[in-house]
Amino acid sequence: MENLISLGGFFCFAFTAWLLCHKKRNIRWRPVIGGIILQFAIAAIVFLLPFTRNLFLHLSDVFTSVLEFSREGILFVFGELGALKSPQGLILAFQVFPFIIVFSSLMALLYYLRIIPALIKGMAWVLARSLKTSGAESLCAASNVFAGIESITAIRPYLEGMTRSEIFTILTVGMATVASSVMAVYVSFLSSVLPSIAGHLISASLISVPASFVVAKLMMPETEVSETADYASCKLHIDENLTSITESLISGAMAGAKLAGGVAIALIAFIGILGIVRGLFAHFTGSDISIEQLIGYVFYPAAWLMGIPANEVPAVSKMLGERIILTEIPAYLDLEKFAKAGGSPRSVLITSYALCGFAHIASMAIFTGGMSALAPSRITLISKLGPKALLAATIVTLMTGAVAGIFYWGQKGIIL
Repeated sequence: MENLISLGGFFCFAFTAWLLCHKKRNIRWRPVIGGIILQFAIAAIVFLLPFTRNLFLHLSDVFTSVLEFSREGILFVFGELGALKSPQGLILAFQVFPFIIVFSSLMALLYYLRIIPALIKGMAWVLARSLKTSGAESLCAASNVFAGIESITAIRPYLEGMTRSEIFTILTVGMATVASSVMAVYVSFLSSVLPSIAGHLISASLISVPASFVVAKLMMPETEVSETADYASCKLHIDENLTSITESLISGAMAGAKLAGGVAIALIAFIGILGIVRGLFAHFTGSDISIEQLIGYVFYPAAWLMGIPANEVPAVSKMLGERIILTEIPAYLDLEKFAKAGGSPRSVLITSYALCGFAHIASMAIFTGGMSALAPSRITLISKLGPKALLAATIVTLMTGAVAGIFYWGQKGIIL
């Protein structure tokens, strides 16, 4: 029954995106239908086929092992403060955020060795062929699986001439997916309660790419002619300035440090402001209801439509509300607490998929600001599209959660 609710929820989220479109007659159905098929195909590979399911579980084990091996650098610099079971408890700055630096350095190395560019080109080719999307938006979408805001630089030469729909799609897919470096943070939270979480987060990020095209092309269909309509005419922009493996490692680490600092600053600012709002709200209303709970009420229907059992909808909807305001990191921390408190495996799995995205206010500012800096002539358009792209990205993550709900019914080897 819950799987059928998830299926109905999936099409409800797609229908919501369609309702938000002002030019319904211009919708091109190839990327929409193709994106739905591609989402279901990826989910079927992960959830239904024994061989590929075991492959993803093995990949999850490898990712988790690499994560723990990399902790040696953290312990060397921070001592017991960087230990997973530190006497001081969880300290994000010392135990979690350094993973961003390590994995950014690793991604830079793989980029320098041309491994990641080859994967990006392969994924982009599949997207362009199956969805009939432009070369620039396909390359940028594929890059988002491995990088965050940096993925926009992969198509930098084409930004000034991109169509309104292409820009909207790039903003949507950027906020609906997560970078590999930040994914390590989520794995560090959840690996103790969901050992296979790394494989599922990779799966969630992959599913969210075609889901982004479905939602973006329903909300803002293409009405112009793209300069990169022919995929073969679009090339991946690669930084040729790096001359050695050592330089790539250092460059990646520096970029990771900047990213980790940005995440920390955003959390300090947003949680600090939220604390002020909480205090003022409690003072003037005399209520002990938190802002997150109020925003979470909006997500009650969405949580149920994803296939969350009714008794766990309040907890999950609160996490979805937290993600919008505070970023996904506090929400994933609450998911860990929820799992340890006895949350059902189904709810934990679906929620881990639904939270796997940069769909929050801070990310909207980062992506619109970063893209505007690279394409200053489009700053007005990019700024206008930002809030709508955040809404689209939120719908995408809910759709991805629903896909997990459709294909999970308690089969062995999925959770453990």
